[in-house]
Amino acid sequence: MTTGTGNDELVPLGTGPTATVYAGVTPGGEAYALKVLPRPLDRRTRGDVENELARLAALRGRAPILVADRLEETRDGRHALRMELYPQSMPDLIGSFGPLSVPDALALGMAVASALATAHRSGIVHGGVTPGNVLFRATGEPVLADFGVTLRRVFPPDPSEFAAPESIRDGTADQSSDLYGLGGILYLALAGRSPYSGRPGEPPEERLLRALSTSVPPLDRPDLPPGAADLVTGLLAKDPADRPADAASVAGRLTALHAGVTGRNRPAEPDGAFDDFAGAAENEPPPAQAPKPPAREPAPKPPAPRPPASEPPAPAPPSGGPLPQPLPLGEPILEFTPEDRPKRERRSPKAPVVIAGFALLAVVAVLLIVSRPEGLADPKASSGPAATSQAPAPGPGPDVQIELVEVRDQANSVKLRWTSSRALDFVVTYATTEETKSLPPTRATETVVKIDPQKAYCFEVTGMDSSGRHWTSAPKPIRKATCRS
Repeated sequence: MTTGTGNDELVPLGTGPTATVYAGVTPGGEAYALKVLPRPLDRRTRGDVENELARLAALRGRAPILVADRLEETRDGRHALRMELYPQSMPDLIGSFGPLSVPDALALGMAVASALATAHRSGIVHGGVTPGNVLFRATGEPVLADFGVTLRRVFPPDPSEFAAPESIRDGTADQSSDLYGLGGILYLALAGRSPYSGRPGEPPEERLLRALSTSVPPLDRPDLPPGAADLVTGLLAKDPADRPADAASVAGRLTALHAGVTGRNRPAEPDGAFDDFAGAAENEPPPAQAPKPPAREPAPKPPAPRPPASEPPAPAPPSGGPLPQPLPLGEPILEFTPEDRPKRERRSPKAPVVIAGFALLAVVAVLLIVSRPEGLADPKASSGPAATSQAPAPGPGPDVQIELVEVRDQANSVKLRWTSSRALDFVVTYATTEETKSLPPTRATETVVKIDPQKAYCFEVTGMDSSGRHWTSAPKPIRKATCRS
């Protein structure tokens, strides 16, 4: 693939539910990433995206935020965002080394909270804060990527278990839902797993239901300073009113916690613009008992980031008080000192793989599979009364019957209605032979699903209560599909 603005050859890095990421190199030898969208944008959407980019560009140099350089058109007529190429993401880091040390986890949280505080003060909401949106420069400093709500509205991703309950239910994207995402990042950094990780092979929609209805398991780390676990739990509160007031206050609390475990106080007012490489010159020594990863050559300090020539200089901070001041990051996060030996050696891909949150948001899996000629069909699926299957769940509780009582094919859509012997959170799952999708959780007992008029489908409904127990209806087909029970 080549771009529409030059002859740069692009190498595919990854495909997600809303875009494909490519890596390219300019004629001058500078690497970049290109996030190619599934289809062209209309004029109004292009204008909204460019307006968001202009507002974000004003934050360059003031917070650890990755801002796309521009929106451009590819030769096949689609649109793409060009941005700096980053060699590491947070999921890659945790997958390679496990949980971070407490100082590094707090420093990472400080960086993300600082980015959110600066953006929120400027009236900008991220809209989808997840670990996949935390990227690292080659020198180790973290940045928060993928700001903006316009493209999320046009290309809505599948629900993520790191999304706030209100975002899963109705797509809410505001400052409070951003704080919930920060809580998920801190939890993953400290625990090495999602707040709602389940048993191996658990369908993702069950995690979503648990995220809506169950409490977050407490962080079990004896080395956490007092107040750290409570802060993370507060950020992950189900009710937005129970979360901290704003990102600036969270940044302050994380700074105090970090100072408490490192013995280093927050510096005085900075006398210049935010420098996200400044911390590299003041690296604190790692804990004596913690082994470091294999030694590597220190990266040279790169020049300060500068906006493209086509962009106007960043305006002065708005009136009404100063923006949150930059927070010291200490050692670059990638030069971390894990509490234990790395779980496995760091992967060495042929090329740096940088996949922002749009490519790391998981596609929701399902509990049913439409049968294929290989014989996945249950021969009893089309006969006998509809039954409700219950997955194993801890603790006693009353049985629940969920039944799909109406599956009305309306050509371009299907009307679904179901009954349940208890009020639950429900997820509707539907599948063809090529793909499987799930709707966001709901408390309603009916919905309409848009479908392809040329394809056969299977449908089912899963419900979950506040204790994490879940029940699934028997699948129902349309257009002679055969469903596996």
